[in-house]
Amino acid sequence: MATQVQGYNSTTGVNALTAEQHTYYQDAMLERLTPELVWTQFGEKKNIPKRKGATTNFRRLNSLAVSTTALTEGVTPDGVNLDITPINATVKEYGNWTKISELLNLTGFDPLMTEVSELMGENAGESIDVITRDVLAAGTNVLYANGKAARAELTAADKITAVDILRARRALKNNKVKPIRLPNGGGTGYVALIPVDVAMDLMQTDEWKKANVENNTKYFMDGVIGKLYGIWFVEVDNGVIFDGAGASGADVFGTIFLGRGAYGIPDIEGSSKPDIIVHPAGSGGVSDPLNQFNTIAWKCAFTVVRLQELAILRYESGATV
Repeated sequence: MATQVQGYNSTTGVNALTAEQHTYYQDAMLERLTPELVWTQFGEKKNIPKRKGATTNFRRLNSLAVSTTALTEGVTPDGVNLDITPINATVKEYGNWTKISELLNLTGFDPLMTEVSELMGENAGESIDVITRDVLAAGTNVLYANGKAARAELTAADKITAVDILRARRALKNNKVKPIRLPNGGGTGYVALIPVDVAMDLMQTDEWKKANVENNTKYFMDGVIGKLYGIWFVEVDNGVIFDGAGASGADVFGTIFLGRGAYGIPDIEGSSKPDIIVHPAGSGGVSDPLNQFNTIAWKCAFTVVRLQELAILRYESGATV
């Protein structure tokens, strides 16, 4: 007599599904591997009121020359002129969308409308993060590892060092860049957004090990891997990489050092927060006469602007990969 266990027929020796068996699908789809979003965390937020245009203006009073001449009794010295630097920034719209057939929505094994809504939210966050990263990675305030003079001279052996971190700190301090006050009671300090490969090299240095012993790290805020010379290092898994831009085609990595007021992220009354827009089948009118399609989208409006060029220092190095 033939027996059948979990779909296997011992007579024919092949797998077969009985009428009582069916393929089982998990209700939730597999989690996607996505980066932690940190590039927007340290920007100055500025809201433009609705119906007041798309452009905002940041203004900075430039420092005065120090006064070292003593006053003469009864003589009023000449006054000084104020100098203001204006920085304009115009908000732009960003977004993405996709279409799902109503038949697939009705018959598919997965709850696609819910899953794709989450996918769109994820895509929005990553897009905003990369837009911010690319603005911060630009600029001419740059320090090259190991005393090199240009990106094209860097090799994989030109790894991050404690001396170079001190050079970056010195540059920020000499330019009178103020430290950032970190969220959640994290204290103050400069911030370095460091790629994963560079972080691996840094954490193997003796200076790092001495400054970041295990019992000192429990007070670090989320995302921070440690602190060295008053600089908080935040690891970014979508870090700055210049593919093949170094010597002999070596990859070059950018660690971005930030001080207070380095960059701004203006929007229009919170429009930088993405809207998830769902139009179900039947809402499209004549463009969907048979009620066949659902659409899911995201949209936001914001921009990123560099406010203090000297408060954004790009440190370029090689890395062990």
